[in-house]
Amino acid sequence: MKTCLIFNTKKLINKLNSQKEFYEIKGNGINYEVHKRYRDKQGRPFSLMLPGQIITSPEVVGLIVGEGYIGDRNFVFANSNEEAITKIIDFLRQFNLPIKMYLEISVKNKEKYFEKECIEFWETYLKTNLKRVRLRREFDTITRHGTIHLIINNSLVAKILRQIIQISKIKIEQDKQFSIAYLKGAIAAEGNINVKKSTNCVYMIRISATEEKERKHYKRCLEKVGIKIFCKDMPTISSEEGIKRGWKTTKGRAGAVIISKWENFIKIFELGLLDLHKDKKDKFLEYFFNNKFTKQFMDFGHFLSKEFTMKDAQNYFGFRGRHLNRVLTLWKEGYLSRNKLNQVKFLYKPTNKYHLLYKKLDNELKLHTTPLVKSDL
Repeated sequence: MKTCLIFNTKKLINKLNSQKEFYEIKGNGINYEVHKRYRDKQGRPFSLMLPGQIITSPEVVGLIVGEGYIGDRNFVFANSNEEAITKIIDFLRQFNLPIKMYLEISVKNKEKYFEKECIEFWETYLKTNLKRVRLRREFDTITRHGTIHLIINNSLVAKILRQIIQISKIKIEQDKQFSIAYLKGAIAAEGNINVKKSTNCVYMIRISATEEKERKHYKRCLEKVGIKIFCKDMPTISSEEGIKRGWKTTKGRAGAVIISKWENFIKIFELGLLDLHKDKKDKFLEYFFNNKFTKQFMDFGHFLSKEFTMKDAQNYFGFRGRHLNRVLTLWKEGYLSRNKLNQVKFLYKPTNKYHLLYKKLDNELKLHTTPLVKSDL
């Protein structure tokens, strides 16, 4: 199984040479000493030691596409998820440059101890002293411990990262395993679990993306892993338009790809696309198990090792129509096999596909005891 993307550092750097400036590369292929030169002898030169190969994972690419910013001279990544922060730090260490960090905390309507609690949490987790803490007094917090910002300041690294992301996105769209891993990162960064208050069930998962080309890219990756998009994209709303609509926020809203329907939620669960963000996974499971289709699917566990007729299902479910309709749905989706007994009677039996999904859901149901925590999901 493919797990990583490998880039030749020298090839990436050579693509950056221009009429005004170029990079002189010295080394044996394992490590390179890179010097920036100017053809007109103007400008600020610098040198940098880089590895011969730069290795990244599709998860890291997804995180960077979702929450990263690549400027002309710097790279910034901001997130409140510990695992995401760790993955990005491990990736950035390859560049042999200082990684600056600061913590941002929204403290509106919070007790005084909250700031200290957040600082202690991240300093313990990162095993470092945070030299900068930014307090946002105008916002209510949507994270448990604030948001960590990771920064690297270097124009060459920024240009290399931009190439890596562009090339990776093309490769990822063409490979199912890459797409699965990439979507884990993208959903951890920009995924939102939406719950319908009237039913207390998950009704959609959306991946935020302001630009239409980014939404099309996400949809190609989703289709590659077998997830069908049935809804139109959520459009981007500018701050001006949001104010005209009377919204409370003055920031507008980013557009999003909308993932709906039970079969897609099952696919997300089976592929583990929420595994990179525990809070989002916990929220999804809590409300997904409230979904009537999930409950009905689990109810057929009564026939787990049995053959049954429609009459048997009628008697067991007390002639409840929705459960009986699910017999045909489960059969069409390959969760039940069917053998014809006579002109009007069929014998059904749960297939291996049903057994595997039932067992996985049942295990999660037993393990899922974490209470819902308010977070940016």
